[in-house]
Amino acid sequence: MRPRNFKPFRRLVTFLAVFCLVIAACGNDDDSADDPLPAVQATAAATAAATAAPASEPAATAEPAEEVSEPAPRTEEITIGAISTLDGPFAGLGDFSMHGVKLALLEWGGQLDGSGTRDGVSGASVAGVPIRLVIEGSDATPDVAVEATRKMVEQDNADIIIGPLSGDEGLALKDYIRDIPEVTLVNGTSASQDLTLRDPAPNVFRFGADGAMWSYGVGTYAYEELGHRRIATIAEDYSYPYDQVGAVLTEFCAAGGTVTDRIWVPLGTQDYSSFIAQIPDDVDAVFFAMGGTDAINFVKQYDDFTGQVIPLIAGPTAVDQSVLTELGDRAEGLISSGPVVDDSGLADFDAFAARLDEVFPGQTPNIFNVYYYVATKSALAALEAVGGDLTDGSQAFQAALAELRWDTPIGPVYLDDNRQAVVDIYLREVQDGAQVTIDTLPQVNGTLGFDRDEYIAKGSFSRDNPPCG
Repeated sequence: MRPRNFKPFRRLVTFLAVFCLVIAACGNDDDSADDPLPAVQATAAATAAATAAPASEPAATAEPAEEVSEPAPRTEEITIGAISTLDGPFAGLGDFSMHGVKLALLEWGGQLDGSGTRDGVSGASVAGVPIRLVIEGSDATPDVAVEATRKMVEQDNADIIIGPLSGDEGLALKDYIRDIPEVTLVNGTSASQDLTLRDPAPNVFRFGADGAMWSYGVGTYAYEELGHRRIATIAEDYSYPYDQVGAVLTEFCAAGGTVTDRIWVPLGTQDYSSFIAQIPDDVDAVFFAMGGTDAINFVKQYDDFTGQVIPLIAGPTAVDQSVLTELGDRAEGLISSGPVVDDSGLADFDAFAARLDEVFPGQTPNIFNVYYYVATKSALAALEAVGGDLTDGSQAFQAALAELRWDTPIGPVYLDDNRQAVVDIYLREVQDGAQVTIDTLPQVNGTLGFDRDEYIAKGSFSRDNPPCG
């Protein structure tokens, strides 16, 4: 359990300082009618919780205060800790993540403390309770992520953690947070299925799709629409690509297709020739799951080696706009799926994009700023529903989170019994250098539409699971 020695002292030491923060943060609701971003509606259960404990109701005391005409302001603050990859090779993705966190806090009256990634947000409040933001970085490794989170929980007294970014980090933080039930983890972009699908923790929530869900629809489309019957796969050798390949094969093989070879390459490989040589000549297509420069290098070498005779099908991060720009015409026709598309037609997405560019000029929506924004805004909405009151060990807050439903910039979201999001996924094709939506796949769940018990019984996706002859 984390020490809570400092919070009682805050009630005495910081009364006047926090009173000033509360007064400064009030009045922001007057601008809510002009807010271009979507409002979050709590469910009846969450609303009832808020009604039962209104933020304006003063805490009970042994003796009534004398000569006080107004309720005493709440002097406690809520601390939100945000963690992403601010160090190491994925530091740029961490920058995007923090943009999402900060954008959400601005909607609750916050102001940027500076333009740097580690600069915080001041002045945000929920139901009159000040929100304090603490930012910590990891390098995408589980041990560093846990230590950074431990620091936020045990030294900064964080009540809510937003993050992390990568799959293995998420599993490590779940194990750590599980033993601290009053602290709530709202996942950022960690895409591991088992963060929520197996052995879920009651204080861990994910308002975005997992890595397998990101690839939903591709296997079925390859079989039914493209007519493929035999495919090979080639992907990087770690947990996130396991989920992508696993999802595609689960659908493709259920439809009647077969996989001839599963080829795994080390992360950061530069020379793919020996791996490409393992691809059989008699397959109808090759599904590849890579990202960034790895995807670019692979496709270029694949073309040189095979002459583009065998079509490619892409994983969700293999068709990032930076990859498409580099590949040019070679990317034309690539089929993939994912949770974020520019042409969804959703007004909420367009509003988010405009606000993002206004606050962080030149930035466009991507999986990292969108998902961290959705996570943070979900946490703030649930706090609003319970009047900013976490004095019951966050039980009412976590119940409100579990019941939350709202229309995010990338479509509607609600949580299943494991606190995993059910969301829309978009089937896409590259046309004229950009991803074009060819179908919206609504309300995709954590078992890809298959029977839950049977799906879970097959075990976690791995290098050789699911089986497919």
